[in-house]
Amino acid sequence: MLKNKILSWMNMFLMAVYTIPVAYSIWFIGIFAKYTKVKYYIAKSWCSPWMWAARAKLDIVKTTDYKTNQPYVVISNHLSNLDPMMQFKYLKIKWVFMAKKEVYKLPFFGTAAKAFNFIKVDRNNPNDRVSINEQAKIIFEKGWSLMVYPQGTRVPKDDFRKFKSGAFHIAFDNNIPILPVVIAGTGDIWPRGSKFMQSGKAMIKTLEPIDISNYNKENIEQLVTDTHKKMKKVYDEMVKAIQ
Repeated sequence: MLKNKILSWMNMFLMAVYTIPVAYSIWFIGIFAKYTKVKYYIAKSWCSPWMWAARAKLDIVKTTDYKTNQPYVVISNHLSNLDPMMQFKYLKIKWVFMAKKEVYKLPFFGTAAKAFNFIKVDRNNPNDRVSINEQAKIIFEKGWSLMVYPQGTRVPKDDFRKFKSGAFHIAFDNNIPILPVVIAGTGDIWPRGSKFMQSGKAMIKTLEPIDISNYNKENIEQLVTDTHKKMKKVYDEMVKAIQ
C-alpha cells in the first residue's frame, strides 16, 4: 500500500512538471492560431504519459465507425479525472471540453483547460446558456467537436446517473449530431477524491452517432432518456468485462 502511494506521488509529480511546458506551449500557440491542429496533437501527446503514470491497462472496445471530418456534441459518462486524458488519446476527432468553472481551480487540469480554451460553465448563472451557445457555434464552424459530461460530475461506478439535457439542447440549437462515448474502469484507477492512482484496467467505446433530425425539441427529454438507456446498457457490459 505504501509502495503504491509513493509510486503514485512520484508519477503525479513528474506529470505536474511535464504539464507546465505543455500548457504554456498550447497557450503560446493559441495566441497566433486559436484552433490549430497543432494544439490538438500536443494535447494528445500530453495524454499518453498520463496513461503511463496511472499504470492503466487500456482496452478499446470495438466501436461504431464515425466521420472524423465533422463536428459532434460528444457526450460521455464521467468517473474520474483520468477520463479526459483517455478520450484525448483515443478519439479520432478534434474536440474541446465544456467544463464547470471549478475545474479551472484544479492543479494541472486548470492550467491545461485555460490553455486549450475550454468552454467554462457557471452552473449558478441562469444566463450562461447564451454564452455557451455562442462559444459552441464558433467551435463547430471551425470543425471541432464539443465534449460534455451530461451527468454533471464524476460519479461512482455503480451510479450511472441520469443525464442533464444541456448538451442535447446545444446539439439542437446548432444542428449537430451527437456522438455517445462510454468509459469504464477509470473510477477504480483514480477514484474521485483520491490523491493516489492505482493500476487497473479501463475501457472506452464510441457508439453510433445520433442523428437529431429524428427528434425535435418537443421530445428532447425522450432523446435524453433513450441515449442514457443505450449508454447504460453498454456500460454495464463493460464493467462486467473488466471484473
